[in-house]
Amino acid sequence: MADNKQVNSAEQANFHTCKTLLNCYIREFCSGKLNVFPATPKKKAYSIYFPTSDIIISGILAFYSEMGEHEYENFYVKEDRQLDYSFLVQLIIEELKHANQLITDEGSDSFSSKVENSYHKLALFLNRPANQSDWNYLSSEQSVLYGHPFHPFPKNTQGFTEDEVEKFCPELRTSFPLCYLAVRKDIFHEEWVSEERRIELHESVKKHVQHVLKDKKDAYAILPIHPWQYEHVKMIKEVRDYIDQEKIIPLGSFGPMAYPTSSVRTVFIPEMNCNVKLSLNIQITNMMRNNNKEQMRRTLDATTYLLHRDCFQQEVHTYISYEVGVCTCRFENEDLTKLFTIVYRPLEFDEASTYVLSSLIEAPVEGVQSRLCSMIGNQNVEQWFVRYLEISLLPIVRLAEEKGIHFEAHLQNSLVTIKNGLPDVFIIRDLEGVSVNIEKVTDDVDMTGPLFYQKEETWARTSYYFVVNHLGSLIHALAKDVNVAEKKFWAIVRQVLMQEYERNENQFVHHLLTTRTFTAKKNMMSCLLGKSETPSYIPVKNVMNTVGSETYGNAKLLV
Repeated sequence: MADNKQVNSAEQANFHTCKTLLNCYIREFCSGKLNVFPATPKKKAYSIYFPTSDIIISGILAFYSEMGEHEYENFYVKEDRQLDYSFLVQLIIEELKHANQLITDEGSDSFSSKVENSYHKLALFLNRPANQSDWNYLSSEQSVLYGHPFHPFPKNTQGFTEDEVEKFCPELRTSFPLCYLAVRKDIFHEEWVSEERRIELHESVKKHVQHVLKDKKDAYAILPIHPWQYEHVKMIKEVRDYIDQEKIIPLGSFGPMAYPTSSVRTVFIPEMNCNVKLSLNIQITNMMRNNNKEQMRRTLDATTYLLHRDCFQQEVHTYISYEVGVCTCRFENEDLTKLFTIVYRPLEFDEASTYVLSSLIEAPVEGVQSRLCSMIGNQNVEQWFVRYLEISLLPIVRLAEEKGIHFEAHLQNSLVTIKNGLPDVFIIRDLEGVSVNIEKVTDDVDMTGPLFYQKEETWARTSYYFVVNHLGSLIHALAKDVNVAEKKFWAIVRQVLMQEYERNENQFVHHLLTTRTFTAKKNMMSCLLGKSETPSYIPVKNVMNTVGSETYGNAKLLV
């Protein structure tokens, strides 16, 4: 029985990996080429020709997505044999290498290896389905099995051994105590947005440190560190020298349990009611997850800027989860420093009824509705969606217009508290991605910092992260579950925005309603070229432009 389950999870992982790869490829390289992907909402047959290999992949769509997040009934190679993800990877690589000479053999091999890594992780996670009886904030963090729908290897964690995957991956519902370092105060650095927001170490950690360091305690500050990173840094000669000089004293593993969240490197510590964003020198998706100096400067600058401007003060159902402090070592070598840097983010919401959006839109097992649709139950899905837009989209566009503040509010950075089946509170986290439109800065602020951008760039960021990424996948999940076209929900978004524009002539809203295209990251090409830190972008259609003749409720939507 166990063998059958393992085979089934491998088949599911293969199918999902093929789906993700094809959807990435179609979005990035087939836009506007009707002869390449001729499927439409009414014509579900599709075919994709790879001329370099003279191969056709064809089949039937299970669900057509306006934003390109298609669901597939099947994939066939030359109309007869089933498609394997590894074969598809090679087709794509050959096609793109033929079109772009900057793609190297080394880059191609690295790309293939990461897709393989992601596939194997997904198969493992699918073989260990979670018990959904206790559904809360923590279980939602540890149930994001599939990840980003437009990334070629969303579950890649290169650097973890098989044993380390079992110990540290959230999808396996793991937990562990953190490790701790005593860092001599002359090489320790911390910065808090205010003394009132400082987060103290857990009492059990303080007691253990007192017991170990005794009379040396006052000369040291205590730095939490991920257990994997703890072992990793001890292998670095520079760190070993600091240890020999007792500038750093490794204290081992102890203290309260920490639970890895959907980002892998950020942990939730229930006994401290806090998230800690740890550095982890592991390649998660396509980037090493260490907290570098620029990222931390952006994070603290964003928190300070937002707190001083009373963001969402008039929006009683919309909140920001603030990062309040950074702790690290003070080394001359930034490449070494970033291995130790951590960020504190206290939790200020109801953990029993608050969930990560990226988890809600996934189905707990193959072939059933998303968790979100199950939670909505017998309620009117359209009314639920309108309420959600009222506490998420509208506060975001109002703040953008009034104060020029924009967020990276993609699905993994967004949480929702659900009360009585309805959205009650919308929460944005991870402020590293905040950007401020310089045209909206009214006070005397140094605008040379990393927060400030031209208007067009701030608009493009929110358009991508919230409209394309967040609403695109949320609408896809809802439409698929209730078996209606995605345009039905985009018409609702359009109507809500039109009503908002009629009230206050919000220029950002006007842009969202009238622009013909948004932009989306070219994750596949960026990964092949090794440019994930500086990705290129592709235009994607603004579906709201195509729903002008549809209706929502009793109101006709005007073109």
